[in-house]
Amino acid sequence: MRFFYKLLTSVLATMSVMPAVAEDGPDDEHHTLDEIIVAATPLERTVEQLAQPTSVLAGDALARKQAASIGETLVDELGVSASYFGPVASRPVIRGQFGERVRVLSNGLDALDASALSEDHAVSLDSILAESVEVVRGPATLLYGSGAAGGIVNIVDSRIARTPRDEPVSGAIALNADTALGTRSGALKVDFGTADVAYHVDWYRRDTDNIEIPGFAESRLLRELEAAEGGGADNDQVTGEVDNTGSETEGGAAAVTLTSSEGILGLSISRYGSNYGIPGHEHETVNGEEESVRIDLDQTRYDLHAEYEMPGFVQRAKLRIARNDYRHVELENGVTGTRFDTDGTDVRLELRHRPVAGFEGAVGVQVKNIAFRAEGDEAYVPASDTSQLGIFAFEELALADTWVLQGSVRIERQEIKTPLAPESAGNAVGASLGSIWTLPRDLTLSANLSLTERYPNATELYADGPHVAVQRYERGSVALGAGDLGKEVSTNLDVTLRGATERLEWTVTGFINEVDDYILLSPTTLAIDELQVFDYEQRDVEMYGAEVEALVDLFENEIGHLHARVFADYVHAQEERSGNYLPRLPPLRWGLGLHFTRDNMDASLDVTFHDAQSKLASNELPTAEFTLLNAEVSWTLPRPDLLVFVRGTNLGDEEARRHTSPLKDLVPLPGRSLTLGLRLNF
Repeated sequence: MRFFYKLLTSVLATMSVMPAVAEDGPDDEHHTLDEIIVAATPLERTVEQLAQPTSVLAGDALARKQAASIGETLVDELGVSASYFGPVASRPVIRGQFGERVRVLSNGLDALDASALSEDHAVSLDSILAESVEVVRGPATLLYGSGAAGGIVNIVDSRIARTPRDEPVSGAIALNADTALGTRSGALKVDFGTADVAYHVDWYRRDTDNIEIPGFAESRLLRELEAAEGGGADNDQVTGEVDNTGSETEGGAAAVTLTSSEGILGLSISRYGSNYGIPGHEHETVNGEEESVRIDLDQTRYDLHAEYEMPGFVQRAKLRIARNDYRHVELENGVTGTRFDTDGTDVRLELRHRPVAGFEGAVGVQVKNIAFRAEGDEAYVPASDTSQLGIFAFEELALADTWVLQGSVRIERQEIKTPLAPESAGNAVGASLGSIWTLPRDLTLSANLSLTERYPNATELYADGPHVAVQRYERGSVALGAGDLGKEVSTNLDVTLRGATERLEWTVTGFINEVDDYILLSPTTLAIDELQVFDYEQRDVEMYGAEVEALVDLFENEIGHLHARVFADYVHAQEERSGNYLPRLPPLRWGLGLHFTRDNMDASLDVTFHDAQSKLASNELPTAEFTLLNAEVSWTLPRPDLLVFVRGTNLGDEEARRHTSPLKDLVPLPGRSLTLGLRLNF
């Protein structure tokens, strides 16, 4: 198998530098995505018109990459990995940053769930009916608050109509099934109404079985350590399938929007529910039966979106409000163990002004309130009420046809109240300045410098108890008697160079991020209730890395169109004084692929190499390298508007463990899998 991979790599590498005969640029789908307006910004700008590195997954590409969680859907995007606490509880990891530092949004407003609190908590948003998913790599604190220090993921849907309807009825049906997870999923959305009133209804359901794996559930290194300590032999280990990883997820929404040429007023009510198993733990037996832990999650969310075009200096006012009622219970053999409740509200008002003295931009205010409660033996974070008030501005100035400046600033106040400690309150300030230069020979250079501050959250301050999901006892600074933690102060620079010719389109991004008083969860030599104790502390940290992508046209003639894709991403992060590496850093990743189109048929073959990770934080085991080989064939029909695809993943059936996963030594990624899916638009 390794010989096959080496041979394939050599062929792809050779083909990628072959002289191309095509006169057109790279594939149309890539160019189409470049032209999509990024909804996460106040101005209507495309990916190439933004100084900060941003990518969009939309259309057929999004339909083909749909997975059981938003983390697994985005895991192959440039600069993105995933936490993988099983197929359902998998959150995006951006440039090695995870948890609270990566904000997940729905149409620009917070998910308002408990997914960032712990890796075993699923994100309560599903992209199966989304129009697009946007990823902003690097600090996005200036527009979306101090929690977005690592980046944002914005899921954009069409539940609330943006413009008056031009047809009486439209909608989509999506079906999907795969073998390694046993997925059976279906989704339906229908939009109908008139030019004045638009209605929307949707429903989706996804069931998965226990995941199939190619070998042992535990990694070789962990098995060797257990054997050295007198543990069981390999014949006692789990192989072939991981128990308690099945899931049932269901959701839906109804929305109504009043539309006119001056603006819109829409209201959406959505529900999300999921029951899924927590894998990778050795559970004690109860009455002769092995204890299993599952999470039963339920959410009701209300969204209001209003936009109005105005005749004066303020060109457009946009108001968005989200209200969320979230709860989940952790079931131990069907009995409620711990219950988490989150009631949250996110209100965002943006006022876009008309161009004045060359400046075009928007100002806004954002108010967020989150009431968190946890009850039970494993409620390691006390009840808290968090409120944030932010004022922000984003401005763009075209100094010339080839030179554009973009700047933003945000002032924010946060207050956290808990009955167990004095109130924690403070102010944070951030600012950024970006520039986009159009250079000769179709080159574009963009740079973005940001200075941002991030508050400590309630977990980092007040945690004091067993976090069983990740097998540790966590203590916050207040629980340690150290009082409040200071604010993180980050200086981040992104530089991106893009180029395009008749046969080649490429992008290279480099970044460096220096953070003073970075909040870390550090292991200690103590143990409580047989769990190692981890304390929240602060260190100065330096991060840097790069992201590279190139599309090369190989040929286009009567046979079809063939192009190659080459990409790589890398991140390095360590404490400045001690030299210790940050935990769960993704290793170097690079890949090669071929994409062939002919008439209504698309075919692709790609191989991705994940390097071994030996740059380890305390209490981590190294992760072995692995290679994933994937292939896909899809067909599109214009009438009806139908996409049908067949995708094979991990065709080499390799044992693959993602270093960004806290379960990587207990549960590998799924083995060889075949996926069949379709999407019908009507």
